[in-house]
Amino acid sequence: IEVFRDNVRHNHIIGRAVKSFHVILPVRPEQVTTLRDCLLHLHNLADLQLFLPFLKPFHWGQLLHGVRFHQLDLLSINVPQVVVAEFLEYHPGIAFLSVNACGVIRGPCPLDGRKLPALCDVSAPSGCVVHLVSNNPISHVATHLSSKADLVPICTFAASLLMSTTNLSVLQLEVSPTDYTLLDSLVRYVPMLRALKLTEYVLRISCQAPAGQRWCWKDANAWGKKLHRLRYLNYFALRTSLPFTRVSGNANQELAVIGLWGGRELPHPNLQRIIVWHLYGMPQERMVFWECRLSLTGRYEWVKTRDIDHPDASSFV
Repeated sequence: IEVFRDNVRHNHIIGRAVKSFHVILPVRPEQVTTLRDCLLHLHNLADLQLFLPFLKPFHWGQLLHGVRFHQLDLLSINVPQVVVAEFLEYHPGIAFLSVNACGVIRGPCPLDGRKLPALCDVSAPSGCVVHLVSNNPISHVATHLSSKADLVPICTFAASLLMSTTNLSVLQLEVSPTDYTLLDSLVRYVPMLRALKLTEYVLRISCQAPAGQRWCWKDANAWGKKLHRLRYLNYFALRTSLPFTRVSGNANQELAVIGLWGGRELPHPNLQRIIVWHLYGMPQERMVFWECRLSLTGRYEWVKTRDIDHPDASSFV
């Protein structure tokens, strides 16, 4: 940081040329002034990522107070939302925003009512997305959880998406695997959805469902019928800690499940791609890719295109 600060101080061409600035490292309080000096010299910054573990809200305030980027359109930051809310006031052109949990247990979220007329893509805990989506043109949403307290009931969350000023088309949700109303709520409130990625939220203590409860997608026939009601859906992905079929890796069983999801008898009108990352977090984890293709007989068939052992998140796209 100090070397970079010295360079931009003595060569203003560097400061004007930098478009992306990513800092992902622990920053000591005595380094805040140095990092702030770097930011003040980056006049044409469009992409800013700051992930500074353990930095206190007071020092975040010192770092960002009065910092302005007139071309900034992407912000990914782990700053407390009380601080980021003030920062957003002066950066209305942000189109892509990723923030952590606000940490507010009682009272309004600091981002509630924030107007960002260019905001189209947001990644945040579901409780914060509920506030951000209101009256903003958000079409892409990804939710994540830092604790189970961030898990907003899916019907409440889905209903809030109606407040967006545009049709939501891409949705990535971290969800409870035993929520049977999940797809029903999405059909009701976001019927124009084109891409849906579901990652299960599982308590760290145990990967088992409560007694008497099944994972909502385990009834492949019912799950397929609900997916069919999302008529514009083109892409579906699921990450689960459970095995995808009774016998992991059994090609016939996998094809049978995918056939029910994709509508083997009554083909889904638009669904073309399905990805399943199963046994997530286990030594046997696998990621399987499927595509719907027109066969030589003129029928649409689901074809496995890739099968990855021990995958990483970069493949889950």
